[in-house]
Amino acid sequence: MREHRSQAVMALLFTMLIWGTSAVFMRTTALSLAPENALALRFAVVVPLVVPGLLITGGWAIAREHWPRLILTGVGMFGSCWFTVQGFARVAAGLGTVISMVEPIIIALLAWAFLREALYPRIWAGLIVSLIGAAVLFWPDITASTANPVDAVGIFFLLAAPTCWAVYTIGAKPLLSHYSGFAISGWSMLLAAPLILLMASKTYAELVATTSARTWTEILYLTTFHSLLAVVLWNYGTRALPGAVVGSFLYLLPVIAVGAGYLILGEPITPWLVAGGTIMLAGVALAQSGSREH
Repeated sequence: MREHRSQAVMALLFTMLIWGTSAVFMRTTALSLAPENALALRFAVVVPLVVPGLLITGGWAIAREHWPRLILTGVGMFGSCWFTVQGFARVAAGLGTVISMVEPIIIALLAWAFLREALYPRIWAGLIVSLIGAAVLFWPDITASTANPVDAVGIFFLLAAPTCWAVYTIGAKPLLSHYSGFAISGWSMLLAAPLILLMASKTYAELVATTSARTWTEILYLTTFHSLLAVVLWNYGTRALPGAVVGSFLYLLPVIAVGAGYLILGEPITPWLVAGGTIMLAGVALAQSGSREH
């Protein structure tokens, strides 16, 4: 049993390493290809992997009454992917990951608004603490004391992305009692794929011919490791460990992303980033602890 738990811990640590470093490669591919082209190539690679996976696992068949909600998850998947790549094209990988960590609060607020799930006082308190952290994080921009202000549109996109993922989560939640997680995520990708593939600003022949070997390696990393392997490892870890323990691993994401951004892209680690990011994460942790109140 102890060996099984240690393997689960290693699986989750490797998952955080993959997801944390993925922010860097989302940014590099978006900058080298343009965001819409980088996302289109990723889906062009991942869709041929998803289709046989659905056929093999039996997740292909969806009941007619579940299609409206499944379409909602596809909309959420599209928005999450689109806004994420657009945001990372404008905002540093480490900073962008810190911003996106407010996702659990957004999910809780939307679940309260649309599913009538209980909204505990700690969620509101966590939101306030996170807003204070955001003020610290962007204080140089607020006071116009920095020569390189953060792109406001990029911040908006990186907040819109977890909002769309919250739509996906809310849409998928009732379906998970009928279908596997892979079936829901796989179908959501397939529903989002046509629009994503059509929005490429270059022909695929041109993209294939002009994309460098390094960028192809980064795209393959994002598809096989980020979108597929990490999800498998995450599911393995969540089955073997308590939910509170699993959730705590997510706080490694911004640390890894900030470190990877510094080592790979030379992104600066400022006192405002450290202080504001820490306060924001504390607010998210406080909000998540509210779900255990009764």
